[in-house]
Amino acid sequence: MSIEAFLWNYRDGESVGFDFETVREILATEQTEWLEEYGCLRVSFHDPADYVDMYLGEGAPASGHVKGITIARPLDNPDYLQRVFRVMELGDVMLFYSDETTPIFVSGKDPGQYPTDLLAQLGEPRFIQTPPEMLHQS
Repeated sequence: MSIEAFLWNYRDGESVGFDFETVREILATEQTEWLEEYGCLRVSFHDPADYVDMYLGEGAPASGHVKGITIARPLDNPDYLQRVFRVMELGDVMLFYSDETTPIFVSGKDPGQYPTDLLAQLGEPRFIQTPPEMLHQS
């Protein structure tokens, strides 16, 4: 079973998502391709086998909006971690994993932007200051 990571951005209890061009610019490396049929950025880091699929949504390029980001098989690559951390700094962005739902926020961000019932389901937030701290804890 592969693990997935999720990035959500909320304001005043509502999902506000992300600007497509902004997240694409942050997440893309020199070896990135857009897989249109899946609404996915395939981002490679130096070694062709060292890649991650980041699902932004099929209609994201046309609408300019990403509702949320799903990352298949998150990596521990430092470049990947730095790029995801930069996305997390765009707003009150929450990261959580499919098998460990503890919400992760960059220090200083406000989990209070999320519905209280959602946070209650996910668990007590964890705050990070550096990209390596976002690594999967299980």
